[in-house]
Amino acid sequence: MLAQNIVLVVGNASTPEALADLTAFGFDVADRLGVPARIAVGRDYDVNDYAGVVLADTWLDSVSSVVLGIEAQEADMFDIDADALYAYAIDTTCGHCFDEGDAAPVLVGDTWTTSVHASCVAEGARVRALGLAV
Repeated sequence: MLAQNIVLVVGNASTPEALADLTAFGFDVADRLGVPARIAVGRDYDVNDYAGVVLADTWLDSVSSVVLGIEAQEADMFDIDADALYAYAIDTTCGHCFDEGDAAPVLVGDTWTTSVHASCVAEGARVRALGLAV
């Protein structure tokens, strides 16, 4: 099942510090590409279920980077590394109301959302709490 437009963020997650760094990098991915970014912990992912793969490390910094990066290339899908990612500008358009400015991704579980305003996140939470949204 394709995870819609979610990209898989791959890198070293072998220690709590490395996982924190990878999670922070995932924010940058969502912020710059304007799509949700799921943090890969380990190699148990099918890259074909995602819109693309972004490598946080070099190809040799983690086994996950090597394995999932090669799988993405073999599938001829979107596959970039951190250097290429930082060529993209930060996306400050809210994915909820589509207004510009002060929008940033929000971490939900292991996935960063598209950029959203804090007020839109609060409104979404209020609507869900009232049972008005699925």
